[in-house]
Amino acid sequence: MWVILYLIAVIAWLLVAQTVVLLAFKQPLQWTYGANSQQPKSLKLVLKFILQATLIGSIFFFPYLVGSSPGAYYGPMLPWEKAQYFLYGEALAIFLMWVTFGVMVRVGWLYYKPRYTPNKALTKSLLSTLSSFTVVAVEEPFFRGIIMGMFLAGGMDPVAAIGLSAALFSVAHFLKKVPNYWPFIGLAVLGVWLGAGFYKTGNLWFPMGLHSGGILSIGVHRCFLNYRGPVFWTGSQTFPIAGGVGIIIMLIGTAVTWIAVR
Repeated sequence: MWVILYLIAVIAWLLVAQTVVLLAFKQPLQWTYGANSQQPKSLKLVLKFILQATLIGSIFFFPYLVGSSPGAYYGPMLPWEKAQYFLYGEALAIFLMWVTFGVMVRVGWLYYKPRYTPNKALTKSLLSTLSSFTVVAVEEPFFRGIIMGMFLAGGMDPVAAIGLSAALFSVAHFLKKVPNYWPFIGLAVLGVWLGAGFYKTGNLWFPMGLHSGGILSIGVHRCFLNYRGPVFWTGSQTFPIAGGVGIIIMLIGTAVTWIAVR
């Protein structure tokens, strides 16, 4: 369970580093991590850099704590002969997100209306494509490779390891200030699906693909779909998977992954 202390240490470092930066920029201190719209752009860039550098650094530093190296630790989780699992996960996530949005459009909870100019929509879609690879390259090694991996290595029951790592995955998304916390459940369910994929395949490729396909689908849909249905069922532009429809489909995906993947 000491791996949880490692996660806490990473969070503590982020908050300490942010405090130093806020003092340097003569900005009010805060207990959540991340910039707000009132802060200068230069400050926002510094905080983003600190976040990414910390996450990447923690991924590379951790293996040395357990007497290994990054290549030796992550290599067995990313076997090249199973790289196709990334494509399987990506395709599955895109398909199920299409089903999710399709259901909500069909019942009238979402409607099609471009939210940006064509050039801006294209730019945002391309950025979503880029982030669909960069985000999963950090979050999956950290939450599945380190957190869940160490739970399993310590002898924790697989179901408990999946559930606990999923909860920590969800909590981590709320280090920044948010208007509400109800998306916690949807993100936790997503974490369960990703954890189940990691456990059943024995590699990071499949959960990375699932995660990547979801980010890509959500990023593109924001450019064209608008919400008018009950939030309980639809979720939001930022977290469409946190609505009832998304949660049900993710639970189905989790069950299929658990049963079908060998």
